[in-house]
Amino acid sequence: MKGKEEKILFGKKKSAQVIEQMLAVGQMLLNDGMDERAFFTYKNIVELEANVTAQYNLGVLYATGRGTKQDFVQAAYWFHQAALCGDKQAEKLRLKCMMDCVQKDFEEKTYQMLFDEMIRFAVTLYPREDKVKFARDKMFALAEHYLDIEDYTHALKLLRAAAECCDDGRAQNWLGILYNTGTGVQKDDLAALYWFDRAADNRVRPAKTDRNGIFNAYRDNLSRAEFVILLFKLGEYCAKGTNEVPRDGEKAAYWRKIAEQS
Repeated sequence: MKGKEEKILFGKKKSAQVIEQMLAVGQMLLNDGMDERAFFTYKNIVELEANVTAQYNLGVLYATGRGTKQDFVQAAYWFHQAALCGDKQAEKLRLKCMMDCVQKDFEEKTYQMLFDEMIRFAVTLYPREDKVKFARDKMFALAEHYLDIEDYTHALKLLRAAAECCDDGRAQNWLGILYNTGTGVQKDDLAALYWFDRAADNRVRPAKTDRNGIFNAYRDNLSRAEFVILLFKLGEYCAKGTNEVPRDGEKAAYWRKIAEQS
């Protein structure tokens, strides 16, 4: 048995030496500007073992587009693997990659594209988690971050993505607040009424109070004819879709029915 154990130890030691040599080669290739060869060297290493240095370096190469096509999701994956091996810096870079992914070509992205990116993150990094819940929670968390730093362009788009693609009541309520107060967007009480109503459907209590407040203010301060016209207008918004309100056939019918009964 002793001879067998010595053989195993010798084999492990030799394997460790091989990995060290490959890491040294990878670094040398990077220093010499041979990024693509370095990339494949690190890929070969992680196929042999979960080496934290190779994982971290793959994250850097994917994030910067060195030696491979820039891909923030793959970068986040390798930083995630390094973080699981105890690298604290990799944990921070994983989050940065998510934000970089959102910010890249941000103006051209649709709400659906933002949602699809978060789904890809979930599939790649957390395959056992609920993908839609992950996307919803991450988009809302990022939106809150942008709200905190008063970056309303990013915040509003992420809130709309979460509100439309995930039916997130928290995001819908925030949209109601922003349109109601005119914070970071032109004030629009009809849009606020729509979003508060959607959030109320998702059992967000403050949204129900705010929805009723706007509705009752319209009813109490407008003539009956003006009130009915306004509700039909909201119904049309929902039927056709606007920059502030998505196309929503169910809510179009709902507001038209209330208008007819008023």
